[in-house]
Amino acid sequence: MPEKPLLNHTSHILILDGCNYTLWSIMMDVELSARGIRKVCHSDTPPSSDPSTLIEWNQANIEAVQLILSRLHQEIIISIVDGLTVKIAKALWAKITIKFASQTVTNRGQNWVRWECLKFTGNIEEYIKKCSNILFDIAGIGISLPPDITAYSILGKISRDSSQSDHIIDSMVLSMNSNINPQQVLDKLS
Repeated sequence: MPEKPLLNHTSHILILDGCNYTLWSIMMDVELSARGIRKVCHSDTPPSSDPSTLIEWNQANIEAVQLILSRLHQEIIISIVDGLTVKIAKALWAKITIKFASQTVTNRGQNWVRWECLKFTGNIEEYIKKCSNILFDIAGIGISLPPDITAYSILGKISRDSSQSDHIIDSMVLSMNSNINPQQVLDKLS
């Protein structure tokens, strides 16, 4: 088996501290690629099931887990590592990606733009589903909006000709519950 070229030091890779995910992931991806072990972070199984391939795959998996863990801040390790992620590079990479990729400025911006650009096209069921999905994504990335503003925004996106939104606003304003929230609006729309 030919020797793989290895970069001698990993100290050039930042320690992932929760605020530097984008740069960390690029640097880590380059290092994993240079070592020829990137594949174990992105695929469940080796390309073939012959014993030598499985041994090579398992060694690459162990090396990838060790490399990734060596470049995580202690608090990140505590929040990420469990019985699965300590053994399987793909699970470790996926958990880090889920936790931090969604927090990047780019992703936050894209989700906010999706919300701002959402329009009611006449199909109420489709609109409710899109609203729910986008609001779930927005909450998941840590953008918080006052519930009443979000609720009125949901109604405001419905076309002005819709008497349905006027009816919902009237019924909510007249109800005893003065705390309007997005879920109430979506429930009343359905």
